[in-house]
Amino acid sequence: MKTFFLTLCLSLAALNTFAGDSLMIGNPLLLLYDGPVSNTEPRPGYGRAPICAPSVSIDDHTLYFWDSCAFLIYIKEEDADGNEQVVYTTNVTADETSTILPSELVGNYIIEVIRGEQCFIGEIEL
Repeated sequence: MKTFFLTLCLSLAALNTFAGDSLMIGNPLLLLYDGPVSNTEPRPGYGRAPICAPSVSIDDHTLYFWDSCAFLIYIKEEDADGNEQVVYTTNVTADETSTILPSELVGNYIIEVIRGEQCFIGEIEL
């Protein structure tokens, strides 16, 4: 786990160094791999390589995607008891580069991005 986190931090630092601000719109989101969506076994013949998190940034209520993949996005809020509730869900197709979140969402939320069988989680402030 330490190796994964260190690799992730170094990758993000390299991306920020080489990409510069001109390529990114808004603030990049830090998404961490949260595990597979289902309990699937790795396919035979495939090595274990680090899983790359999707590149997502946010500007106001607009999410920007830098990968051409389809995503399922859940926006969740946590109540006082620590229970998470889904407040918004959207499907992002592979040809979309952005999506707008409802302006009624204001505050701190948990974002869950599902790409195929991979689930990534992060925090956003709207």
